[in-house]
Amino acid sequence: MLKSKNVDDFRQRCSEVTLQSEEQGHFSSFVRMVAEANPKFRETFDELSTDEERVYYCTMLNKVDHMIVKPVFKPKDLEVAKAKRAEGNSAYQKKRYKQAMMLYTMSAMKAPSTGDDTLAYSIANRSACLYYMGDLKRCLADIEFALAQGYPAQLQYKLYERKAKCFVHQKQFDKAKTALISAKKNVEANKDKFDDKKLSQAIKSLKELLALITQHKGIDDEVIVAEEEESPVQPKLTKGCNKKMQDLSNLVKVEHNEDVGRHVIAAKHVKAGDTLAVEEPFAAVLYQDKLGSNCDNCFSKLRAAVPCPNCAGVGYCSVACRDQACSSFHKYECQYNVLIQGLGSSALVRLAYRIVVSQSLKFFNNIKHNLNVDEKQSEIDSLALHYSIPGVSKATYLSYLSMFNLVGLDGMRWQEDLFNRALMSVCLLKILKSTQYFPNKSDQNTFTSDEVFIGSLMMRHMNVLQFNAHEIYEFFRGDRSRMKPFKNNLIGVGVYPQASYFNHSCHPGTTRYNIGKKLVLKSLTPILPGQEVCENYGQVFYLKTKTERQKELSGRYWFNCECIACSEDWPLLKENSKVVWKADKNQSALDDLKTVFDCGSDFMEHGQGKDAVESLTEYINEVYKLVDPPLETVIRAEDKLRTCFNNMGTVLFQDTALKINPQEKR
Repeated sequence: MLKSKNVDDFRQRCSEVTLQSEEQGHFSSFVRMVAEANPKFRETFDELSTDEERVYYCTMLNKVDHMIVKPVFKPKDLEVAKAKRAEGNSAYQKKRYKQAMMLYTMSAMKAPSTGDDTLAYSIANRSACLYYMGDLKRCLADIEFALAQGYPAQLQYKLYERKAKCFVHQKQFDKAKTALISAKKNVEANKDKFDDKKLSQAIKSLKELLALITQHKGIDDEVIVAEEEESPVQPKLTKGCNKKMQDLSNLVKVEHNEDVGRHVIAAKHVKAGDTLAVEEPFAAVLYQDKLGSNCDNCFSKLRAAVPCPNCAGVGYCSVACRDQACSSFHKYECQYNVLIQGLGSSALVRLAYRIVVSQSLKFFNNIKHNLNVDEKQSEIDSLALHYSIPGVSKATYLSYLSMFNLVGLDGMRWQEDLFNRALMSVCLLKILKSTQYFPNKSDQNTFTSDEVFIGSLMMRHMNVLQFNAHEIYEFFRGDRSRMKPFKNNLIGVGVYPQASYFNHSCHPGTTRYNIGKKLVLKSLTPILPGQEVCENYGQVFYLKTKTERQKELSGRYWFNCECIACSEDWPLLKENSKVVWKADKNQSALDDLKTVFDCGSDFMEHGQGKDAVESLTEYINEVYKLVDPPLETVIRAEDKLRTCFNNMGTVLFQDTALKINPQEKR
């Protein structure tokens, strides 16, 4: 990519990786080729003042047409699908159900969705694995999926029988009876396709199961330990939602001043433990290495993946998630995922593209007159007074406007950075043209006004996302009975318009965690009315020195931090032993509170998250009445509380135990 001789190298590198994060990508060499083919481009480019002008100019440069767009993606492969299914059958016969399930999933991902029954067989066989592993919910889902995919009519009674057994284990006997009736009807309708022995066995098996269902009995000859999943509970905003910003608590409000721009302050007294924001992203993308392990739509961990009908590059946790993705963004990504990856595109570039393809061209054209960048306005609801766009909710409209008007620092960008971004937008635009996103076809290297407009939006998105995107993560725990060991596992990145109003502090009063893609922001400390409410962009005072933090924040986010930890140059964690009393010294009260902290620590250590949160928030709220930070014990309490909040989001355990292996064979 092009570099400036007048801008700090570290800042330039930080900006470059938000465009191209993969060193092997072709984009940087494409930029150099275009720049060399247009030696005088700088003279004209420097005179341009809008993203639309920059994108349009770049479409006309020599050698831009050397980027040829063709579908490049992970294709279906019937032979591989059949081979993996055969391997799955072998593992199943040995009662290695987890291994078989994974092989059937690999088969399903590679199997064509039409013209062959391999997909239906693989999903049906996988349902048997899930049944014996005790995952009855996913077993039932796979049964419905296999039936929808055209599982052979003469074998469908097996699926209905398995469905009935699932309901028996769940003690839903009415549903079990309904499923069994379907099984009997299927056998009756296809009895001419059975030999006498198989027909007799099928009828006998169904009759025995019916007797159990009628008597509301369990299945004695099968020991199935049903798996029970605990779903995270979404907290409610403390004191209700802000009337003007529905995803923020009524405890906070957004203001603007020239020194710090838009920021969030406490409108009322905030206590440690309060929920200050709960927000879905406007759009989000998985990191490239998570496309095989997480649902591309809701980001949940894949246990029994549902494939895309047309590519083998992504998976979904359910048919519903697949259909939602394929009817919106995925149809514009499906055939070009590997091409976008080949450019070396960063997750933020892919997110800039997804923001566009998650909405229609009509949506953007209808709101075009309101797309005037205003990085000072904190309330955009006035723009919706005469809102009327069929098929698009007012909430979506306002969310996009909020995102569009987040800080992009366009005025601080250097010429080379703007050129790199404009050219990346053209690359994405050429791909988008090939996906039939635009209803009116045009030549691959001729760009209509609609197309240039959308290209300029992608450039704006890239600029905004550089400073406002939030990483999404899961919380990994190694033990169900203890909190440690644990780690945060990054899986993707999203843009949360209202949560983006929170500025950075090296001693943040809040922390965030994720439930799927949803962001939850909780307070870690008490905050007085009028005080700024801050989160953290990755650099905390007790782990890195002021010099290290300032360098990273300046290079990555283009500001010099003036939070209290920086202005007073607070020391690292273990050097914070001095007590700074708010009023008169009261050591006995501080010692008494230490026992509350110790209780919270003990609860956390033994995996009792709810009790730990109660003790730690009590300690923090009370200790702030006595002392001011920094104090090592207080900072440790805040850090432990942060971990407990992470444990309230999407949690995964390193639990590899298989369920009891039983009888059924195929």
